[in-house]
Amino acid sequence: MTEQEKAKSPEFLYLPLDSIIVEEQIRSGIDTESESFKALMESIKERGVIEPIIVTPRGDKYLLVCGERRYLAAQKLKLPAIPALIRDTITQKDEILAYQLTENLQREDFNPMDQAKGILSFIQAKHPDKGYDVDGVMSELVNYNRSPKYVSEEVSFTVKETSEISGKSYPTLFRTISLLKLPDEIQAAIRTGTLPVSQGYLFAANLECPDRAKIFQDIMKKPVTNPVLNNLLTAYKKVKPGPGATKLPSMTKHVAGLRSIESFIEKGAKKYTKPDLVTLLDELHVFCALVELRIQTAPEPAPEKKRPPQV
Repeated sequence: MTEQEKAKSPEFLYLPLDSIIVEEQIRSGIDTESESFKALMESIKERGVIEPIIVTPRGDKYLLVCGERRYLAAQKLKLPAIPALIRDTITQKDEILAYQLTENLQREDFNPMDQAKGILSFIQAKHPDKGYDVDGVMSELVNYNRSPKYVSEEVSFTVKETSEISGKSYPTLFRTISLLKLPDEIQAAIRTGTLPVSQGYLFAANLECPDRAKIFQDIMKKPVTNPVLNNLLTAYKKVKPGPGATKLPSMTKHVAGLRSIESFIEKGAKKYTKPDLVTLLDELHVFCALVELRIQTAPEPAPEKKRPPQV
């Protein structure tokens, strides 16, 4: 917006800072000592506040909707007033959250935990009568992803709206909100960027892992790749039962299973595309390599006991 447009706009005013009310924002906190905030202050000192904040009337004052960083920077610089766009129509909490989500999602420093908190708050504000907690929202997203018919029309509309505002698919909305199930120390690591959000998703998908806390401490000291972390978090599911705990199926059954696959391929190979068959071949190579490895470490069969000659 140019200065001329601002001057003609009846919604644009310079508001005294003490006329603005600041309530809880989607962002969990702004580091006023960070380099980026200091750069913002320097820019405002030289050029003024170029982009107006957004407010809505609240009694004889104005509630801040968007622009907390600009407001705090102006406050620290002891400016008497700040340019603001006044929106009379923003009255509901979900409308305020929609504005904040839209603005903050365009910022590179909007961390994943604040995104999760903002998305959850938006859905909760749209349906205050349902008393949604994290699990409740996640459950609705699972049902919607299965089929929109499994949720009410109101919830279905909210999920679509949330996806449009956030630019996230329905599964990604689920994964994002699942981060709020993580322990505080893991959330803090994601917030500061010391733990990649992709690894936060892995922790959230494996909350039942008994060694989760130790694994987290270990990778904070020595970072690992996502596949390695996934193996660490799911290793407990692959623990082999003790001797005698289960009875192995006979090798004859395994071979019979392979024979049925062989027959299936012979009869239907022409119906598959080349990439499908290449994928199958790759999997068979992996299978063969695994069997060869097991052959090297497998025990030798016990020698048969000789029967004593019958007299």
